[in-house]
Amino acid sequence: MTNKIFLLFTNPFILSLVLSVILILSLPPFFDKYNIDEVKKIKTNESALINYCDLNSDGFSEEITIISSFKNRVGIIVREQNAVLNQWGFDGVLLRPENPIYCDINGDGLKEIAVFSLHENKILLNCFNPFSEEILIKDKVIDYFYPRNGQSSCSIRFCASVDANNDEINELYFSLSVGYPLKPRKIYMMDFKNDKLLASPEACIPINDPFSFRSNNEGDFYISTSTTAVGNCDSSAAFTDHFSWLMVLDKDLRFQFEPIKLGFYPSNLLIKPIRIEDQTFLAALNIYEGSKDHNCSISLINSEGKLEKEKNFDFSNDWYAAKLINKNNEFNELFIIRKDGLIEEVDENLNRKVIQQLLPFDESGARLNMLDIDMDVEDEFIFYHSDLEKVTITRNDFSNPLIFNAPGNNDLMYSTTILNGGNEPQLYLAFDNLAYYLNYYQNPLHNIKYLIYAGIYLGFYFLVFFIQKAQRLRTEHKYETEKKIAELQMKSIKNQIDPHFTLNIINSIGSLFAKQDTEKANYIFGKYSKLLRSTILSSENITSTLQEEIEYVENYIALEQYRFPDGFDYIIEKEVSINDKIKIPKMLIHSFVENAIKHGLKHLNKKGKLFIGVKNGSDKYKIVIRDNGVGRKKAKELAVFDTGRGLSIIDQILDLYYSFEKIKITYEMIDLTNEKNEAAGTEVIIKIPILKS
Repeated sequence: MTNKIFLLFTNPFILSLVLSVILILSLPPFFDKYNIDEVKKIKTNESALINYCDLNSDGFSEEITIISSFKNRVGIIVREQNAVLNQWGFDGVLLRPENPIYCDINGDGLKEIAVFSLHENKILLNCFNPFSEEILIKDKVIDYFYPRNGQSSCSIRFCASVDANNDEINELYFSLSVGYPLKPRKIYMMDFKNDKLLASPEACIPINDPFSFRSNNEGDFYISTSTTAVGNCDSSAAFTDHFSWLMVLDKDLRFQFEPIKLGFYPSNLLIKPIRIEDQTFLAALNIYEGSKDHNCSISLINSEGKLEKEKNFDFSNDWYAAKLINKNNEFNELFIIRKDGLIEEVDENLNRKVIQQLLPFDESGARLNMLDIDMDVEDEFIFYHSDLEKVTITRNDFSNPLIFNAPGNNDLMYSTTILNGGNEPQLYLAFDNLAYYLNYYQNPLHNIKYLIYAGIYLGFYFLVFFIQKAQRLRTEHKYETEKKIAELQMKSIKNQIDPHFTLNIINSIGSLFAKQDTEKANYIFGKYSKLLRSTILSSENITSTLQEEIEYVENYIALEQYRFPDGFDYIIEKEVSINDKIKIPKMLIHSFVENAIKHGLKHLNKKGKLFIGVKNGSDKYKIVIRDNGVGRKKAKELAVFDTGRGLSIIDQILDLYYSFEKIKITYEMIDLTNEKNEAAGTEVIIKIPILKS
């Protein structure tokens, strides 16, 4: 079973597939459907913000510089294609965050600029057209704001620009909301044609995210808003913020019905319209964040304020600062964005389904804008993760999330699409520290990514195929080398196992038994059996350890001494520091010992001497084989043995061993002479490299 699995995963097709998948998964996002490139970035100035808007509908965005406060004045500078069109100044300091407001009030195709400022506790509205230079309204007092306890923030939110009273001039709906100063917390309508200002009834309801909707496709116009229960007002105040309220206003900013108490302090009530079968309902996501026994809930409420459906759920930290959104003006889809980055779709029965997972958000929850970045008539979503200093951009269905890093920034103050005529638009992101000009576009590599994946697979396949092919050739070469070495070694030991040698030994042993010299016969038989056993057991090996080789040689020498009585004596010396386990080619020492006995010592007229020494050098082991025989020249003259053939076999074995093991073993042969310069024997020095562990 294990072998089958191994064969399966080493199959070139399977192995290439596994490697391709690993590589593809580890690749940077080269093949994302959309890319974002940084064109340039500039340093932002909190007192001089830059906005972009196509004010005259010519396909090019004008650059609007807003000087929030200079000598207690708000300045507006409009540039058309880098040329200054004009500049305007107004009393006070700029209110934020959605200010100025750009909208076509009089229907002439040119957008007006509505600017809100705070001057001497008065909230002023100025509205003008930068092209026609028409002043629609000047220094209109909207309300009064008295900062308290160091709290000076007054938030303005755009709600709608719509001709609510059918006078062919759009009215401007917006909200003002404060924290501890408590007032103003209202929604307003500016009727430019009649210079008339309307405001919602007195209430302590915080206005967080006002929006307009119609009861059906052609129905009545209404306004509602998300609210919070923050507990700043007195509990006895009208519609106190100790509770969160559902508030719906008609076009004249009167209550459509008495505000409905839906949540308890502390809670966050998120309201969005949802259209079901041509009927518009309000979806209310109530998130209770306190410790009392109150549930969180999501509910549907009709235009008359009647509860249609409701589902409760338990609060968790992931619901803190969640967002409820529609993704288009059709109001037929509803989504929840949680702090942990989870996006859920809510159906008409209030069932929730997870559709996407983004990066998590900080304690303020999802910061998002909706912009048609690529001008395909559908808005993209821009999410800001302030603690991660990252921006996530998704398509209109939250697909294809793309992450842009914005290090060193804490707040995304403004975002818009810059129109460039016939050229591709740019995304403009203005943070508290830097502003980025970005190109957002469809990645051309996305459409050919599967071809590239196939190319990666084929590349791996051919790589694996050639590696395995090379491995097979190497294995075959290794096998042939081993086979050749073994054949040569078998030739070198042929004399030890051929019938002639064996019969001589057996006859000698038989003769000893006949003479009743059993002790010597047993000794010789033991040596021969060890020699034969070692030869047979190691027949499949091309190497042996140094210790095994020395033992083999000793057995061989003992037999040769018996065959040639009183022919020679021998000494084997080995330094203690020698590693007995080193591998050497089998029969290497034996071959030279055999030559020393047969070609040198055997022809002496006196008793010979054979010395075998193993020494430890700095980088090599040295094996010395020395005899006092007749010498190589005399041995050739006798022409009884073919010494050249034996040395040729040794040379071939060492060459093949080097190609196989990459260990270069060398030897040298020295002809010894006496003081009369007569042959006095032969010395062989074998050098074996010491491998570094």
